[in-house]
Amino acid sequence: MFFIKLRQRSTELAVDLTDSFMWEDLPTTDAETVQLTAAGWIPRINKFSMRAVTVIILLHIVQSTIRIVTNHEKIINVWSPIDWTVSQFYELVKISQVTFYIN
Repeated sequence: MFFIKLRQRSTELAVDLTDSFMWEDLPTTDAETVQLTAAGWIPRINKFSMRAVTVIILLHIVQSTIRIVTNHEKIINVWSPIDWTVSQFYELVKISQVTFYIN
């Protein structure tokens, strides 16, 4: 925050410059070297990052599910007034924790 306050005018100018062009309108390759420009890299980086995030989330879900099922662990370590290791309560605790975790 301090840096932004210190260089407030420069930051405002940089933000104002972004209104003068759109990345989609810029050329994606350099005419002389036929290499990708910054505008050409943005869609590729966006696609890669979305795929990486999706893979990481899926791996986390699979790993957590395997750990929960095999070790009978809770998703969130909380105190509960019931013996949650009993079968019916175990499923109810898991369902409540999953709905809490999603919301």
